[in-house]
Amino acid sequence: MLALEGIRVLDLSRLLPGPYCTMILADFGAEVIKIEEPGKGDYSRTFPPFLKDFGYWHLQLNRNKKSVALDLKSDAGKKAFLELVKTADVVVESYRPGVLAKLGVDYAAASKINPKIIYCSLSGYGKKGPLAEQADHDIGYVSLAGITAMSGEANGGKPAIPGVLMADMNAALSAGMAIMIALRHAEQTGEGQEIDISVYNVAMTLMPGAASLYFGSGFVAQRGNNWLTGANANYNIYRTKDNRYVSVGCLEKKFWTNLCRALKREDMIDLIDDAAKHRYLKQQLAQEFAKHTMSEWELLLAGKDTCVTSVLNFDEAVAAEQTKANDMVLTVEDEELGAYQQLGFAMKLSKTPASLRKRAPRLGENNQEFL
Repeated sequence: MLALEGIRVLDLSRLLPGPYCTMILADFGAEVIKIEEPGKGDYSRTFPPFLKDFGYWHLQLNRNKKSVALDLKSDAGKKAFLELVKTADVVVESYRPGVLAKLGVDYAAASKINPKIIYCSLSGYGKKGPLAEQADHDIGYVSLAGITAMSGEANGGKPAIPGVLMADMNAALSAGMAIMIALRHAEQTGEGQEIDISVYNVAMTLMPGAASLYFGSGFVAQRGNNWLTGANANYNIYRTKDNRYVSVGCLEKKFWTNLCRALKREDMIDLIDDAAKHRYLKQQLAQEFAKHTMSEWELLLAGKDTCVTSVLNFDEAVAAEQTKANDMVLTVEDEELGAYQQLGFAMKLSKTPASLRKRAPRLGENNQEFL
C-alpha cells in the first residue's frame, strides 16, 4: 500500500508550483484529479519539446494523475466540481485571490459541503496587501524578496537571475508540507482548513542567514559582501585552465586546510582567519585553479575532502555517476509513446517509496470515470 493511498486531491492549479506539489502527492499514492479547462487544459501541455503530442513538461509534472475537463464558469461545471469536493480530501488551486470566490467554488463553498476539506491556495503575494492582485513570476518574487540583489557579481556587476525557479519550487514544497500537516489535523479532529501559500512569503523565508545578519546587526547582505555571496575566498567560484569552473565551499577550517595542503600552499591555511587577507587569497586561488582543467582537478582532489566541486552543465549532471547511483533519472516505457526519460524521486522512503504508475493524462481522459 502506498503511503497516501486513499487520499483524493482535486488539482485546479497550472504551470509549476501547484502541479509540482500535487505530483509529489501522486508519486506517493494520492489520487490526484486535474480539473482543467475544456479545450486548453494546463498551459504546460503546450510547452515544447514534444513526444508525439505530449509536452515533456506535462509528462514530468503530471505523472500519476488523472484529468477531468470542466468549465467552472458554467452551472453544470460548478455543480460537478462541488460533487467531487464531497468525495475529496484536498483541493489545490493557483488562481488570483478572489477568482474562485466569484465562481462559487472557493474554500467557503467547499467547506459547507465537506467540513473536512483541506483547501490549499497558491498565489503570488497572498490574499492581502498592496500586491495581492498583482500578476508576477518567479523573477519578480525573488527580486522583491531581496534574493536577486544577493546573486551575481559584486563591485557594480549586474544582479543574476537564479538558475532555477527557486521561489516557485520552494512554494510547491511548502504547500505539500502544509497539506500533510492539515491532513494530520483533519485525521485527529475531523476538521478541514484553508491553507494560504504565498510564493513571495516563501521566498522571504529562504534567507535565514541574511535575516540573522540584518536583525542582529543591521548588516544588509548583497552580492559579494558576505561569506555566502562571494566575499570570502573559501566560499567562491574559480575558473579552470579550460575555461570551466569549480566551486569551493571550505567553510570549515578543516576543509580549507585539506585544500591548502592538496595545493601545496600550507602558507595560506591560517590566513583564512583574517578577513583582510581574503582578497589576496582569492587571487592566489584563481592562479592555482587556472593551472589545470576542471576534469584534472576532479582527479587531483579526489578523496582529499576539500569541498571543491565541478560546476556542471545540466547534461553533465544527468550523466553523473552520483545521479545514476541515486536513481534520479527514470526511463519510462510507454506503449503509445515509447521510451522517454524524466527526473526521479528526491525523497527516498524505505517502507513507502514513491513510484511511477501511469504517465501524465490526456486532457479530460478521466471524464467518464468521474462525471
